[in-house]
Amino acid sequence: MTKLKICGITRLEDAQLCADNEVDFLGFIFVPESPRYIEPERAAEIASRVRGPRFVGVFRDAAPELVRETARIANVDFVQLHGAESEDDIREIGLPSIKALRVGDTLPDTTATPSAQWLLFDTYDERRGGGTGRRFDWSLLALYARTQPFFLSGGLGPDNVAAAISLVRPDAIDVSSGVEASPGVKDHDKLRNLFERIRRS
Repeated sequence: MTKLKICGITRLEDAQLCADNEVDFLGFIFVPESPRYIEPERAAEIASRVRGPRFVGVFRDAAPELVRETARIANVDFVQLHGAESEDDIREIGLPSIKALRVGDTLPDTTATPSAQWLLFDTYDERRGGGTGRRFDWSLLALYARTQPFFLSGGLGPDNVAAAISLVRPDAIDVSSGVEASPGVKDHDKLRNLFERIRRS
């Protein structure tokens, strides 16, 4: 069954609803300029009170030592690297990693970071590193050899998640803005609708 990650968590009540519905991963954004940014100490508090999901800390072009220290404070299981991080960076960080690749008109190099446990395909935007709320051309993923398990991200929500799972067959999907009332605040009706659509797919 396709796994589910809800990203941009900033509130305990949102995390708990996700856990109650057996969401596999919850993501905390540790990119300071993001509207979904959360302090590592607050993320740790949420993680300590929620049982079930694996926790992911999202970073963009942060120094390896900062990634390691923030991950330690927040007590996350994975680090998601959403910038220009290289294979050398992933090895230096030394933590289970999800490497995000931003997809524009063509599929980027999927072989550059073999040390990452997962890849994540998101929509390219020249101004934003993620959270665009827009999807890319899923047919491009037919070119991916599936050498690493992958998340599908970018513009996903209750209305298209079943189609995404059926057409792309990702190992996991990553949803953030598609289930929000505002950045960092989840809409519980949208979340429940998403969970129902996934169960039916």
